[in-house]
Amino acid sequence: MGTVGAGVWDLVFPPGPPDRIADMFSAAVVADAVRPYDADLAQSVETCRDWRHGYHRVFRGLTALAITSPEISLGIAEAGLLSMRHMLRFAVGRTVSTLDEVDVDAVADGARLETAVVAGTAAPATRLEVPWRGRVLAEDELRRQLADWRDRGIVEADFAAAVEQVVDNPEWLRLNGFRVTVTGAGAELGPLRPLLDWGAEVLAVDRPGRARWEKLREIAATGAGVLRYPLSDNGPGVDIARSFPALAGWIIEHSPVRPVLGLYAGLPGAAGVRLAAAGDVLAETLLRHRPETALALLGSPTDTYAVPASVVAAARDHLTRRGIRGSAQDLVHRVAPNSFYRLNYTRPIFDTDGGAWGLFDNLPAWSGPDYALAQRLPRWRAVRARAAGHTVSFTVAPPAWTRSLIRENGWRTAAYRAANRFGIEVFDPATARTLLAAKLVADLHADQDPRIFNPEAMFTRGAAHGGLWRQPFAPRSLLAPAAVSGTLGELFHKLQ
Repeated sequence: MGTVGAGVWDLVFPPGPPDRIADMFSAAVVADAVRPYDADLAQSVETCRDWRHGYHRVFRGLTALAITSPEISLGIAEAGLLSMRHMLRFAVGRTVSTLDEVDVDAVADGARLETAVVAGTAAPATRLEVPWRGRVLAEDELRRQLADWRDRGIVEADFAAAVEQVVDNPEWLRLNGFRVTVTGAGAELGPLRPLLDWGAEVLAVDRPGRARWEKLREIAATGAGVLRYPLSDNGPGVDIARSFPALAGWIIEHSPVRPVLGLYAGLPGAAGVRLAAAGDVLAETLLRHRPETALALLGSPTDTYAVPASVVAAARDHLTRRGIRGSAQDLVHRVAPNSFYRLNYTRPIFDTDGGAWGLFDNLPAWSGPDYALAQRLPRWRAVRARAAGHTVSFTVAPPAWTRSLIRENGWRTAAYRAANRFGIEVFDPATARTLLAAKLVADLHADQDPRIFNPEAMFTRGAAHGGLWRQPFAPRSLLAPAAVSGTLGELFHKLQ
């Protein structure tokens, strides 16, 4: 293999119409992923005339196919990632190469990043404390709240149990023996802030930007841990999709103990696919050089998942306990069966062992295939890594009041305001990221489960979905009723 200069690398799509190439790429990757296992589904992708609207049905089918057997789940992940790697191109100046033509390790060796360090001034936390509704939950009070979330179906039992383990073992919080890399360091639900408060040593990776890094340095200075971050020609930060060979070498150099790669970076549209692909190449490089590397990922609540029969049963149980309110909902559903109060789960999916699964579908119709593929690439990497015996911490995050949602201030925001009336809890980001970081700490200290199980179950174990999975109606069919309810509730509050 030849080597390419150690300048700025650009991860780019193959040649094609600029306005269509991202859609063409996502369709080709998905078709390649499913072709060995469902030729009809692959053909429907290849012949789809409107992929930007037809992708949703395909990703549902992809999820249903993956749960049928461990071999199919792993095969889809391997084929999809291989297709992605074959098609993407890497450009340095006017030189364009495929990944197979480039010695990534040689480039990483020849391209070094400088490092800056910020040491916190606070004392490390001595116990797990979770901010919640203006209070701080700890010890027995936190245990009671975890039990309440579990009993109401806001989080899965394995999630509550994992966080309770951290309550019982506060010495885990400092993550001695681990060096966590947080890509997308500024992500609102990422673990950077809690880890630094707990006294951990963190490698922070995010795009250049003066305001962004001033805030990150301030968080580090007021914390109890140590923050290290790369410096590029533009100052603090690097773009993963343009610097991942050098970044891989930098992470390895600054990980004297067991590395943990946290993939939390995200962007909208085609840029999100490029970013997810670059993160995957980074993960594969680290796993090859440091096999003990653990992967840490968050699953979006707006995606499709195969959920176990116990979750489906809980949703149906909620359906039978609605009382008079249920009669009104049924009446509205009969008027518009596809738009309002559509059941969350209908026909079960059976795996090769005869187990029944439900298909949870909350993939937004407006997000497009770029978003769907950007969510799926890390899941495929998690499946491959787990099958190879690597430690993987994957947690489905709850809906949260993120800055982007608040700025939107539209019908989706109104729907979130009324979510609690439908058995769904929308979390404050500070609460969510602390709980999710605690789950990561527990996963890193847990023994690897030796039992053979379907890799897709990794996404449902220990999920913190905010109640979306266990309420009886498909989330999209609740948006309009919840938006109306939330708008009326806010109007009533203003009139008081």
